[in-house]
Amino acid sequence: MRKKQIIGSTLITAMLLASTACGNGNQTGEANSDKGAPQESSMPAASVSPSPTPPSTPAAGGKDTVLNPNIAEQSKGKVEVVYTNSKPGYTHDMNGFKINIEEYQIVKVTGMSKDMAIPFNDQTDGYVVTAKVNMENGTGKAMYYPTNKYRLQITSSDFISADLNRTFVKKEDQLKSKVETETSKYGAGEKLTGYVTFTLTNEEFDALKKVKPKFVIEGGAADNKEFKGSFKGNATFDFIIGEDQKQQAEAYSKFYPDRLVTDNMADKKMIFEKADINETKQLSGVKVTVEGVQYTEITPTPDNKERFKNFGDNGIVALTVKIKLDNQSSETLLLNSIGSKVRIDENRGNVLSQGGVEPSAPGELAAGAQGEKLHVFLMRKDEFETFKKFELEFGPFRGKDGKDMFNKETVKFTLPR
Repeated sequence: MRKKQIIGSTLITAMLLASTACGNGNQTGEANSDKGAPQESSMPAASVSPSPTPPSTPAAGGKDTVLNPNIAEQSKGKVEVVYTNSKPGYTHDMNGFKINIEEYQIVKVTGMSKDMAIPFNDQTDGYVVTAKVNMENGTGKAMYYPTNKYRLQITSSDFISADLNRTFVKKEDQLKSKVETETSKYGAGEKLTGYVTFTLTNEEFDALKKVKPKFVIEGGAADNKEFKGSFKGNATFDFIIGEDQKQQAEAYSKFYPDRLVTDNMADKKMIFEKADINETKQLSGVKVTVEGVQYTEITPTPDNKERFKNFGDNGIVALTVKIKLDNQSSETLLLNSIGSKVRIDENRGNVLSQGGVEPSAPGELAAGAQGEKLHVFLMRKDEFETFKKFELEFGPFRGKDGKDMFNKETVKFTLPR
């Protein structure tokens, strides 16, 4: 594909998954991870009220009303509304710098001028997605945020970026500061509404139909133009492209947003879940609360089968544990190097957490802050069916030097099975 960008092409080994299966000796599997993939801080899509629209902002569109008339004016083609989502509920709060997608619309464009064919891989037919974006700088100081921080995610390594040339966005509808002159800089307290667009070929739009596409609002807001200390973590949402897919996405939203879900690595089927466990234990200066667990059977998507080849052909089960962390210590915690494991049937074997399929952001938890960690443990389905008891041993935390913190302390939780 033209704009389907490869983030990383080398699959490297993540964390080894070791377990001792009944009668089979030591069984070892591994999931490969794409270390070049963007950092994700994922959250499920939810219906929320859109931000109020000031009178001077782009007009709202109805189901059949074209949200962005400039598409027809610029393309000289016929524009047909494919799908309008008037309340997507896509929001990303970067410590007071807020992005809200108030509405988006997909249109099909046919018979466009050949002068406009370049963004469509030299085709005169294609699709345009227009997102109506509300931006609010509530940080109390001027902030920088690049205009290339929106994308449509197809798979864990393929995505379509927003059109940086703003081909179909009028100057008055662009997200540009009214008080700052520097590019991508926004004044303290400033509120803006404008359009962001994506151009897709027919082939790219067909690719969206074959997966569970995502709309990603990246992090990156910073108070300096070098983006030092910028906000880490993206917000990922189900990108609905039609009514049938909307129903599918709503049914799928029940799953915890690990990378198996957010990066379209695998399809999930619920085996068992238990919410509201809310068991808390103290790990030195950190309160660790297991909030819930989900056991799912996963089927790797075609582009990701190679990652899971070491788990054999008899199916794979993912155990995702939702954990709340309250860092009451004086140390910054690294969340991507916690050495947790699940002990099986007391002394039957251990399964190590798989960092390659866990959300990679936020990667740190500052002293005094609270946050969430999703731990994922993978195992062969035929072995899982023989297991009776799971015990999570959470920890130890590791520092930036790779050494264990808090005297290698861990805490243990008996997980429902």
